[in-house]
Amino acid sequence: MNKATQASISSRLSKPVITLACLLIVGAVLWQLLPKASFSSDLSLVGQGRPALVMLREIHVMGGERVMEDMLSIYPDYEQDMVFLVVHTGHPDGQAFSREHNVRDGELVLFDSQGTALQRSDRPADAEALRRFIDQHLI
Repeated sequence: MNKATQASISSRLSKPVITLACLLIVGAVLWQLLPKASFSSDLSLVGQGRPALVMLREIHVMGGERVMEDMLSIYPDYEQDMVFLVVHTGHPDGQAFSREHNVRDGELVLFDSQGTALQRSDRPADAEALRRFIDQHLI
């Protein structure tokens, strides 16, 4: 095989290899952006005998992701006593919830067991602030 043939083969192979590498990188970035875990978005669970904490999530904004992580970290301590929900602005229920309670990405509304909104919160600073918010308004 001469050098011209080797260069031609190399040139033809480099484009698909580069394309594949780019697709893998984009895929890895998108994978990292996926939610780590999920809470139900079923708002019919509010007022069903247990208090509920509802967070509004806008997937194109990064603040709500941090609040979601805080919710996940404290969830085991509250899962027997209350419901954790996340509604998304991409869904009509989430849009209606946002308008009704005047909340944005990462903000929370705490409901009592009958479904009455007790308190609204901006994005908590950390998991401990979230815990204090729940404890202060439910106990």
